[in-house]
Amino acid sequence: MGSPGTGKSHLATGLGRKACELGYEVRFLRVSLLVEQLEHALIENKLPAFRRRLEKVDLIILDEMGYLPFSKEGYGLLFQLIAEWYEQKSLIITSNLEFSQ
Repeated sequence: MGSPGTGKSHLATGLGRKACELGYEVRFLRVSLLVEQLEHALIENKLPAFRRRLEKVDLIILDEMGYLPFSKEGYGLLFQLIAEWYEQKSLIITSNLEFSQ
């Protein structure tokens, strides 16, 4: 967490790159685009297929959490994914917002 321009995304990218060099499967996802993709997959009835694409990923970097507001449904879909990944994958989440926000 931190103010814009402090290097959060840069640090997360560096950690992701190092993980790739060590042979780990890594995905860098902007949270706003991820939520958009989740909502689209839900509408198209392709949510299970979307989730399966991320099953074998070891590290997921979620960039700019809270930067743009989402619908209630979007927040729910994102929360479901994070809950599924909990204790199964490594997550890096960057945000300009304080944890309480």
